[in-house]
Amino acid sequence: MTIIKNNKVAIWGLGKHALKNILPAVHITEGLEIYGVFSRNKEIVKECCKQWECRSWDTIDDMLSDPNLDIIYLATPTGLHYEHGLKVLQSDKHLWCEKPFTTNLEKTQNLINISNKRNLSVCEGFMYLYHPQFIKLKEYIDIRELGKVKSIYCRFGLPKLDNPGFRFNRQLGGSCLLDVGCYPVSAILTLFPKNEIEILSTFMKKSTSKSVDVEGGAYLKLDSDINCILEWAYNRAYRNDIDIWGKKGCLYTDKIFSKNSDYEPNFQVRDLYGNLLTIDIDSKNHFELML
Repeated sequence: MTIIKNNKVAIWGLGKHALKNILPAVHITEGLEIYGVFSRNKEIVKECCKQWECRSWDTIDDMLSDPNLDIIYLATPTGLHYEHGLKVLQSDKHLWCEKPFTTNLEKTQNLINISNKRNLSVCEGFMYLYHPQFIKLKEYIDIRELGKVKSIYCRFGLPKLDNPGFRFNRQLGGSCLLDVGCYPVSAILTLFPKNEIEILSTFMKKSTSKSVDVEGGAYLKLDSDINCILEWAYNRAYRNDIDIWGKKGCLYTDKIFSKNSDYEPNFQVRDLYGNLLTIDIDSKNHFELML
């Protein structure tokens, strides 16, 4: 009989996202166990420990030195990812981290180099990559179901939030680009990993009252042939979608990035003559699939 080891996971940072998505996903993922939680908010820690029957620690150092802990899922504000990620890796724990991994390339490369030297995994929490919706989309492009792709339009925008958290705190990594703009960029890099990318133009708008960017976009050329327009924004009507136009057909799909586990996606595919075919895709919990 094969015995599967339950890797013990601690969630560091207990914001809304961690409470709603990460903790429940860890709980239902085979091979993982919610071992503990850590946050400055002791009331939330107490509630989580009771709900998930797990433990906590008095200090960060106590958590990092726990010999029974295998993995730390870092869900602290973006601006703290590098500092906290260093501590995780230096304690010989695997680092699984919310997107974006850090706020710049140099810090990301340094964490990866440390993980390689210590034979530890580092993972970035782009959950949508593991959903059947995105996997099927990549298959469509790879097998040229739409013919040669000629243009792509990809958008992600959020309405005004009652509780934006650290999104408008620059010191904590607040940034529309880092928060939602990273998704369209990630999608293009994943869908077209071998294509040469030329940045033709970009724009970014900063808040008049805050010191962070609140919207932006980019116009790219892939292999000097594919037009690619990316757009992201705060304080707009909600949307996250991708529209692909090929020589033989077109494909549009909604909620390509963020969606509930019961959401049933579909592809709206038009052939060479504009005839519409709707293809349904199974609903899945992409956080569980990612983990």
